[in-house]
Amino acid sequence: MSAGWVVVPVAASVVLVVTVLVMMGSGDRTPTDPGCLPDLPRVNRTDPVASGAVVVPLPQGSYTVSSPFGPRAGGFHRGVDLAAPQGTPILAATEGVVVAAGPAQGFGNWIVLDTQRPDGVTSTVYGHMFADGVLVHVGDQVRARQQIGKVGAAGEATGAHLHFEVWPGGRLHSGGHAIDPLSWLANSATAGAQSTIEPAAVVSSRTARRRNALASSGCDPTPVANVSADGSLRAGSVPPEYDPWIRKSATQCPELSAPILAAELKQESGFNRWARSPAGALGPAQFMPGTWAMHGISAEGNGPPDPFSIPDAVMSQGKYACELISIMKHALADGRVHGDLTQLWLSAYNCGAANTLAQGGVCQNSETLAYVRNIPAMAAAFTAAGPQPDIRAESGGTR
Repeated sequence: MSAGWVVVPVAASVVLVVTVLVMMGSGDRTPTDPGCLPDLPRVNRTDPVASGAVVVPLPQGSYTVSSPFGPRAGGFHRGVDLAAPQGTPILAATEGVVVAAGPAQGFGNWIVLDTQRPDGVTSTVYGHMFADGVLVHVGDQVRARQQIGKVGAAGEATGAHLHFEVWPGGRLHSGGHAIDPLSWLANSATAGAQSTIEPAAVVSSRTARRRNALASSGCDPTPVANVSADGSLRAGSVPPEYDPWIRKSATQCPELSAPILAAELKQESGFNRWARSPAGALGPAQFMPGTWAMHGISAEGNGPPDPFSIPDAVMSQGKYACELISIMKHALADGRVHGDLTQLWLSAYNCGAANTLAQGGVCQNSETLAYVRNIPAMAAAFTAAGPQPDIRAESGGTR
């Protein structure tokens, strides 16, 4: 990622945070399950478990504030409206329990999430989803930044947006009262962090919890040949310890390819898992520490995310790429950016999503222009013979 990965500050009223989930267990091991991919020794970490985290309920770069909290049209708007494309993921702003999920007067459909905080219960409210955009059920326990719904325009809405409320004392409890959600986010979140979609999918049942736990782990109930279904990576083109993880990581979204991931790793570190840049980027995928805290995942679920672990770094690389792909697809559809999708997400990967969106296309600095040109070109060396995805190498920067 090089120095371009430093988190870009956002407006003071919209401060974002991410939850770093830490699970016990680390050290060398040899997988006994044939569905487990190979691992390498881990660096022991003592990161604390983050609890009580607060995040903005839509992905970074996906929304604009269309109506603030306060007086409006002779009444009082008890939340903030965040305009975003229909279908944009709605994220749980906090951990907590779903106490309402479904039809509600004026909202079309809503979700109410109750969170126990030191000063009592606080409800967060998410409104205007269509029926198929409500992805949780009453009684579900959810985590901060877990996807719980999709942006819609149901109920009393003039366009697709999320109506978001915050109620200390509880939305469905007596004595609760609405406060300005933007001020609450600014005061509750950790400055400088960004909101991203939690890597595990929606957890709405015990069966789903089990399925998602397996899907996000390096150990899968299906054989490695099936979970590493992307056959476009040329055999022997990458170090053997990287090969299965690059293939698996590339399956996280359809727009991603194993050769592109391999070319990124070559560009970033030359496949050196212990790489450290002068700017402070770490590991084979060269994550800056702040970006790793937001996007790093434990590929096998047996310890804290480690930027020097090949499984963790490569799976996090693909996960973050897919998040950027989603942001750039929405921005392309809205006309906020122009250009090739691959070059756009590579630009966001190198110089930041906010900078790419602000410039309306590939960032116009020399490092990023070279990055979006060189990586697709290098991908050819990692591509197997035969029909392959369209990997273009035109120069970036069209506006």
